[in-house]
Amino acid sequence: MKKIAIASGLVLAMGLATGVQAHPENSGYVDAKKHGTVWKNSYGECWRNGFWNEADKKVVGCDGVMAEKAAPAPAPAPAPMPKAMSVVEKHVVYFDFDSSNPGDVSDISSYINSLKEVSSVNLVGHADRIGTSAYNDALSQKRVNAVSDALQAGGVTGSVISTGYMGENAPAKSCDGQRGANLIDCLRANRRVEVEISGKK
Repeated sequence: MKKIAIASGLVLAMGLATGVQAHPENSGYVDAKKHGTVWKNSYGECWRNGFWNEADKKVVGCDGVMAEKAAPAPAPAPAPMPKAMSVVEKHVVYFDFDSSNPGDVSDISSYINSLKEVSSVNLVGHADRIGTSAYNDALSQKRVNAVSDALQAGGVTGSVISTGYMGENAPAKSCDGQRGANLIDCLRANRRVEVEISGKK
């Protein structure tokens, strides 16, 4: 009778061991069969079973095994640089009668300096028809040189600037029938330097 009781006890113990031993991922440790949770003692240590060996040290939280840190997310790819766009812009600088003073051209030099690349700055000087042709040629040349100097003083590279002059030969306005002060006022559109800027931004 005692032998039967001992045998039954061994079978029960083996069954209990089988019941709490289970999940392959927890191999080497005692776990709850239904939940797959490794049992721990009052010190927080995982219970090893009789089959435990060093190869079983892979359960997170047991025997110093730490959870693997997630790999950091890859850095976002840099945004593509916008392509440079070719531009051509025109400005006109007007002059008082018989003057070669261009006044303030800082808006033009600022625009040129803002470009990513400057291909050319083409300047063409003009004069009205009052006075001799030779005088107006010289005056239109003085005007274009004055604008060139002012732009370079504003930081524009001189090597990109080209100059030319037309005198009175390319009027923007005819002003037929005008005389005296009215004619001078009317011809203001002809006293000019045309500025054509080519580049990329």
